[in-house]
Amino acid sequence: MKVKEISRTANVAWSPAGLQSIHVACGTVAQQLDATFSTNAKLEIFSLDLSTPGLSMPVVGSMESPQRFHKLIWTAHGMAGQHPSGVIIGGSDNGIITCLDANAIINGESDPVVSQTNQHVGPVRTLDVNPFQPNLFASGASESEIFIWDLNNCSTPMSPGNKPHPLEDITGVAWNMQVQHILASTSPSGRSIVWDLRKNEPIIQVSDTSSRIRCKAIAWHPDVATQMITASEDDRAPIIQMWDLRFATAPMRTLERHTRGVLSVAWCPQDSDLLLSAGKDNQVFCWNPNSEKPGGEVVYELAATSQWMFECNWCPRNPAIISTASFDGHVSLYSLLGGGVSQHSAQSTPIIPADDVFAGIAAARPKHAVEQSPLKNPPKWFRRPCGASFSFGGKLVSFGNTRGEDVAKLVHVSQVVTEHELLESSKSLEETINQKRFAEFCEERGRKTSNQQEKNIWSFLKVTFEPEPRRQYLKLLGYDPEDLAKKFAQMDSFGPPPPAVGGGKFLDVNELSQRLANIP
Repeated sequence: MKVKEISRTANVAWSPAGLQSIHVACGTVAQQLDATFSTNAKLEIFSLDLSTPGLSMPVVGSMESPQRFHKLIWTAHGMAGQHPSGVIIGGSDNGIITCLDANAIINGESDPVVSQTNQHVGPVRTLDVNPFQPNLFASGASESEIFIWDLNNCSTPMSPGNKPHPLEDITGVAWNMQVQHILASTSPSGRSIVWDLRKNEPIIQVSDTSSRIRCKAIAWHPDVATQMITASEDDRAPIIQMWDLRFATAPMRTLERHTRGVLSVAWCPQDSDLLLSAGKDNQVFCWNPNSEKPGGEVVYELAATSQWMFECNWCPRNPAIISTASFDGHVSLYSLLGGGVSQHSAQSTPIIPADDVFAGIAAARPKHAVEQSPLKNPPKWFRRPCGASFSFGGKLVSFGNTRGEDVAKLVHVSQVVTEHELLESSKSLEETINQKRFAEFCEERGRKTSNQQEKNIWSFLKVTFEPEPRRQYLKLLGYDPEDLAKKFAQMDSFGPPPPAVGGGKFLDVNELSQRLANIP
C-alpha cells in the first residue's frame, strides 16, 4: 500500500540505517525534459514521518544543482564526526561525480559540496557504496571505465583492473555483501565480470550465450557470497537471471514475469527471500528468488503506473518500506505490510496533451487491477534474533540466530550463579535431605554462627532428630532428668496431695511449687 508520494521525476537515495530520522534524497533525472523544456536541476531531501496523515512529505533541505543525475547514493561516511548526516554522491553527465554533505543541505548552507571530480569518460550511470567501508564507493561510466573512490581522498581513484574489450558502457556495479574486496560489473552486451580488488584483475566472467539479453542492473545475494542476479532491459528478453559462480556455465534460475525490459533490481539486505524489480512495463514485482517455482514466484505486486518504472529501492532503516521512481513524475513509497492509502484511490490522473491523440487512447485504456495484500510469509526481520528465560535452580535457557543460517538453531542451557554462599548452602541442605543427616547439619550450622540466640535455636532443632528428644530438651533447659526424678520421688513420700482447688483431680500449681521448694 502507498504511504507517501513525491511529485518529482528523480533518482532516489535513502538515508543510511545509522541515521535516526529517515530521509529521502531526490535528484533530478538526467536525459529527461518536462513540458517547459527546463534544464534546471535540484537535489532535495524529504523527511519521512509515517505518523502524519496524507501522502505529502515535507522538504527539509534543497539546493540547486548545475548537473542532473543518472544515479544517486547516500553513504554513512563521516557520520561520527565531520558529516553527521552522511554524504550524498551523485553521478552526472561528462564524467562528473559530486559528493555533498547531507547535513549542510538540511541546514541550508551555501556550499555543501565536499568534492567534485570529472575523471570519467561519458555519463556516470551507476554507483555503489561498499557495505563494509562506507568511505569507499565504485562508479561505472562509458568505455568500460570502473573506478574505486575513497572519500578521504577523491583525487586519485583506483581501477579494479584493465578495461575489458570491446569497450562499452558500464550499466551496473555492485559490491559483494559478504566479501569486501569483491566487486561485480555488468554491461549491455550481457557480460558480467567479477573483480578481485586485491589482485586488481577479473576473476570470472559470466554471460548467457543462449539468449540475447542487455544487462542493465546487477545485485549480490545478501547471504551467499557466490550468488548474484542480472537484469535484462531488452524487451525481447525481459528476464532476471540468478547465477552461482561455482557453476557459472549457465544461470541457476530465471525469473520471468515482466513483459518489457527490466531497468532496476534491489535485493533486500535483511531478507534474502525478497527481491524487487522495476521495468518498462510500468510494473514493480517483489520476488522470492530462492523459490524453486518455474519462472519465479512473485510474492507482492504493485499496480502498474502510466510510465516506465526506472528505479526501486529498500529503506535501510525500515525494510518494510520501499521506494519506486517512475517517468510519470512520481516517487512513491509503499509499505509491504499493509496500511496507507490504496494505490488505485491515490493514483493521479495523467496530464494528456491536447495534440496527442494516442496519449489519450493509452490513458483511457483500462489497467489491470492488482489485488494488493501483505506478504504471503512473515519477513525474516520479524524473527527474534535472540531470547532468554530463567528457570528454577538458577538455570538460564537462551538461543541466538546467526545471520544467513537456515539450519536448526541451538538452544543453550547454562547455570547462572550470582550468590555463591547461597548456592553452597542450598547444595548442603539438599545433600542433608538426601542422606538424612539432619542432626549433623544442625550441629554444623550452630557451630558456624556467632549469635547466641541462633546457636540455641539450632541446638533445639538438633535435639528434635536425636533418639530421646524429651530428655535432651530438659538438659537444654537446665534440668537434670535424674535429679528431677529423685525430687518427685521424695515429694511422693510426704503423702497424698491435698484435694485440688474446686474439687478437681489436679493439684494446685502454687501448692506444687511450695512442696518442690521444701525438698532439700
